[in-house]
Amino acid sequence: MKKIFFIVFTMFLMCGCQAKDKEPLVFKGKSENWSVEEKVYSNLDKGNEENKKIILEYKGNDVKSVGDFEFKVEAPNGQWGIADIQLNDKGVFMNDSKGPVSRKIFKSDELTIIINWKDKTESFPLKNIE
Repeated sequence: MKKIFFIVFTMFLMCGCQAKDKEPLVFKGKSENWSVEEKVYSNLDKGNEENKKIILEYKGNDVKSVGDFEFKVEAPNGQWGIADIQLNDKGVFMNDSKGPVSRKIFKSDELTIIINWKDKTESFPLKNIE
């Protein structure tokens, strides 16, 4: 009887102590010309959507040389991006967006960002910084 109680009690503790990912999940990455941070807030209890906040920073000296650019983020739960955008005077672009996803994003997931400007393209991973 003690053995059964111990097994049931242990299983109860294991189920009750499963850690949830903290909100928001923060993913970061860098390349030769760019630094990117994306914060992801999952709202799957309100349907299959996610709120995202992304900050792209150009690391070069001549911000005006970038002109119009675009980016796309690929994740295990879908992809999103924006085209025909510009940096501010400090070389930064920020955006908040909301969109549908196929599943919740996890801190163990790796995202890929692809940035296109002028005749250049850079692609690099965004990893959770926890």
